[in-house]
Amino acid sequence: MPYRNDFDLSTITAAVVVMSDRVLSGERPNGAGEACRDRLLAEGLGDVSLSVVPELAQPLDEELRAAVTAGRRLVVVLGGTGFRRNNDAPEVLRGLVEVELPGVAELIRAHGAEHSPLAPLSREVVGVTGKEADAALLICSPGSKGGMSDTLDVLVPLLRHVYIQLAES
Repeated sequence: MPYRNDFDLSTITAAVVVMSDRVLSGERPNGAGEACRDRLLAEGLGDVSLSVVPELAQPLDEELRAAVTAGRRLVVVLGGTGFRRNNDAPEVLRGLVEVELPGVAELIRAHGAEHSPLAPLSREVVGVTGKEADAALLICSPGSKGGMSDTLDVLVPLLRHVYIQLAES
């Protein structure tokens, strides 16, 4: 398929879901979530919601399903990608993904390793909810500002191509 860049991202609505007990309690500011929302808006997405859920699988699953049901075509989960107790974002996200895009997750980790030796410990998952034109792209990313930035550095240049490919399904 030839390189094309003609998809209008303003037609895409997104959700940023922060999985953090400390942000939820007010102990820590929601810097990564706000920065992610702002960057996606600056990249031309039509609307980006921002929410915070506790570090538990069920609330994250409910929030993801609500975002997809509401028609959000891009859902970025920040946090829960490690392997401590309650770091279940990858497993929850995989429950909604029909087609995983492992190459994108690998590239995010490789890009992150240029900035942090801890990047390979993250368990990013990237995939789409289906092969239909209205499918959503789901991503779990580290919850730090740096990890989120590395994720978007890789993801943003690919967005138009993901939605073009889905539209041609």
